[in-house]
Amino acid sequence: MGRSRKKLPDQPFELEIDSLNAKGMGLGVHGTKNLKVFDALPGEKVLARHLFGRTQKGKAETLEVLQPSADRVEPVCPHFGTCGACSLQHLSMDAQLGRKQAALLQALKDAGGIAPLTVYEPLCGPEWSYRRKARLSVRDVPAKERVLVGFRERDGRFVADMNECHILRKQIAQALTKLSSVIGTLECRTRIPQVEVACGDEHVALIIRHLDELSVTDTERLRAFAYETGLGVLLQPAGPDSIHLLAPEDLQLEYAFETLGLRFQFEPLDFIQVNGGLNVEMVMRSLELLDPQVDDHVLDLFCGLGNFTLPLATRAGQVTGVEGSEEMVERGRSNAVLNGLNNLEFHAADLYQVGDTAPWPDGEYTKMLLDPPRSGAQELLPWIAASKASRVLYISCNPETLARDAALLVNQYGFSLEGAGIMNMFPHTTHSEAIALFVRESEGVQA
Repeated sequence: MGRSRKKLPDQPFELEIDSLNAKGMGLGVHGTKNLKVFDALPGEKVLARHLFGRTQKGKAETLEVLQPSADRVEPVCPHFGTCGACSLQHLSMDAQLGRKQAALLQALKDAGGIAPLTVYEPLCGPEWSYRRKARLSVRDVPAKERVLVGFRERDGRFVADMNECHILRKQIAQALTKLSSVIGTLECRTRIPQVEVACGDEHVALIIRHLDELSVTDTERLRAFAYETGLGVLLQPAGPDSIHLLAPEDLQLEYAFETLGLRFQFEPLDFIQVNGGLNVEMVMRSLELLDPQVDDHVLDLFCGLGNFTLPLATRAGQVTGVEGSEEMVERGRSNAVLNGLNNLEFHAADLYQVGDTAPWPDGEYTKMLLDPPRSGAQELLPWIAASKASRVLYISCNPETLARDAALLVNQYGFSLEGAGIMNMFPHTTHSEAIALFVRESEGVQA
């Protein structure tokens, strides 16, 4: 017979919060137990209660804030605390930015004892209604007599019962109730697990994943919903290759950089930056920091559909974009034609196998930009160091791998970290992105 475990008391208790963890939960000590506490901030005293269940070990919920932090604000969304899409709505924006910036600088210090010569001011875009890409879960809940469409609850087990959302683009947020209602009328409502959302500047696409073939009635109801709301509806009966447009027939997603006179067309499942307003600021800062000139040949690694490649081509003499996906490379080429740019080229290649790829590694590049996935670009660093690039601009969606790569570039490959700072791509969440400029020590940064 196994040992019996002492049951945790169900009575509320007072707790002082020392810090936040990486997921935005308050950390405190109660007796001999380290606790993670929902909706609590550093410096606060809260009335808390243990949470029970297999996934709730070591967690507690805040019942009342007895002594609030000066950084505490009232969450805008009524679903905060249940919905898992945001974890920091109760923390002021200044404090959110300060926390993310401090985490970046600490990661750089911990990885290689390095610090940027300049700490850039946090790059910010819209704080609300910013999210133009999302995956919404769908669940038919007979007890509620309706279908729920929304983000997962913060414990991940259930779909949040949402009738509004303050981070989704308004076209989607305002259509949540109608989308829930129309799915609730479908014969296959129990066989729809998710809806993918993609927003251009003007048009919105909804990709409805359905596990069973749609009846004629269901198809016509979704078509009517598309024309009633003005939202594009695409159907996905199987894998990504099965996606096809239902209505309207002329749907085309695109976004623009008006200051540069550029526009980008894309497909609903293409990778685009989630926060469109921040993306514009990010690209403009990249042009400022990399400072491409007419005699520069710039290499854009992990270029996707050309989000940085095309803007660079408006300033540099020549630009080469390299991306692992042939489909995205074709999208980049078509966007170059769309914008009348002929001083750039795209290549599809495995960017982690530099030696086996041609012809892009053989170029005489003067400057580089890279925007790698969360795993970073460690494998590319020796090749970057062996190139003649005087400036390397690193766009990162993971400050930890950026710090690792930065330590190698500075401590092993002879670059200086001229500047770094965070980019607030996902306000009200713990997710942080960053931008960093590396310069060969022999070059220096010209005024």
